[in-house]
Amino acid sequence: MATSQEPLQGEKPLVVRRGRVDSVDLYEVKENELELLEKGSPATLQLNFAIFLLSMAFSSIVALLTTEVKWPIVKIFFVVITVVSILLGLYLLLSWWKTRTSIKEVIKKIKDRIPQEPCPPVSSPVTQSASAKLSNDAPAG
Repeated sequence: MATSQEPLQGEKPLVVRRGRVDSVDLYEVKENELELLEKGSPATLQLNFAIFLLSMAFSSIVALLTTEVKWPIVKIFFVVITVVSILLGLYLLLSWWKTRTSIKEVIKKIKDRIPQEPCPPVSSPVTQSASAKLSNDAPAG
């Protein structure tokens, strides 16, 4: 068994190339924020069911308006499905609206933990040469 310091037989040594950067920002992330980023907001399930139920209600309404129903029990069944679907769909839609959490909001909250530093003013070569000329012209003393 080879140790991590000894290269395996027949393998080339690993070449690591590194490009230096000026700075690295590390953000601390809470577990619930990480889960939200991984799975998405739990409220999206409510939205999915709301869309399903409202679509089913719309289909039932179209079926009731466009067909002639021979048996009253079938008509009652469609009316019940329509009313229940509309009520539950609207409830889930309103519940989703109140509890939704945007992924962008979570990312902005995490990024705001590191305050933005103002960029130092960048002087152009023209300004540098002009200031150097002024300092050379000034009397010593």
